[in-house]
Amino acid sequence: MKLSKSRWLTAVIAVVLLLHPETGMAQEKKLIIGYTARDLNNFPLFVAQAKGYFKDAGKEVEVVQMRSNIGLSGLLGGSVDYYTSFSSAVTLAAQQGAPIVGIFSMIARPSLFMIARPEIRSMAELKGKIIGLGSVGGITVEITRRMLAGHGVAASDFTIVSTGDLPVRMAAVKSGAIHATLGGPPAPSLAKDMGLNVLASAADSVDFPLAGLSASLAKIKSNRAEVVAVLTAMLRALNFVHNQRGDAIALVQKIFKMDRALAEAGYDQTLPAYSKDGMPSSKGVESVLELARQQGLAKVVSVRDVVDFAPLREAQAALKQR
Repeated sequence: MKLSKSRWLTAVIAVVLLLHPETGMAQEKKLIIGYTARDLNNFPLFVAQAKGYFKDAGKEVEVVQMRSNIGLSGLLGGSVDYYTSFSSAVTLAAQQGAPIVGIFSMIARPSLFMIARPEIRSMAELKGKIIGLGSVGGITVEITRRMLAGHGVAASDFTIVSTGDLPVRMAAVKSGAIHATLGGPPAPSLAKDMGLNVLASAADSVDFPLAGLSASLAKIKSNRAEVVAVLTAMLRALNFVHNQRGDAIALVQKIFKMDRALAEAGYDQTLPAYSKDGMPSSKGVESVLELARQQGLAKVVSVRDVVDFAPLREAQAALKQR
């Protein structure tokens, strides 16, 4: 039977679509999620990627390490879809009126530990001492002050100096160049090996969300279904971190190239700081705003001006229906 020209073309198109189904549909845009550091603070993000949770949600995601200023400017310009700095995004929105908001919390409380010389056995004994941090400005300074204030040590009673990265700071504590430092995992394990004391965990006393996800207001308005899908994947990652200890530690080993003992210690040290539902407390967000005010807030803003958790609540509801 001889086919007409139109039927022949229809048959050719059908064969092409059968062999190459992607030809007949718009290509899904790859989403860029920027992250600050390849560390345990951002572990849930790496879990969502490694476990295929983003793909399960129908999203192709690339995670890219970038500095905070690059990530936040990328959110504003559209080259970055999401960024893992929650507190920095909230601060920028508060101070400069930037159209970005915090939408998800991975680290609800700081996963930081005060490490001190062997002769110093309590936080109160840091009065009159020198504490070395990565820099003399920013969030870790405020966390240090709040931790010490809880033990009766005022900000005027100790000195903060810029000492460098964690290995340098730990060595400086060991040598006596400084008396203490604040560091994240694996600082407690390193301290034990070096004969230093772990005085306190910031997570026990400081309500201050750090790592999470931030997005532009334009993204939330124009691509809400995408935002909900991404947050659904992140919620699954948090659930995995909290409830699959053995598998989570194995993934820490693989992602961060740690031996089993160090991976287990790092996981256990960070676990109390991870959010369980992606939602930071109002007190925690207020703490970030207070820091913004101390650094020179241009106008008075409220929590609702710098965060939007409506998509997160939709993602939570979607997961409950599974």
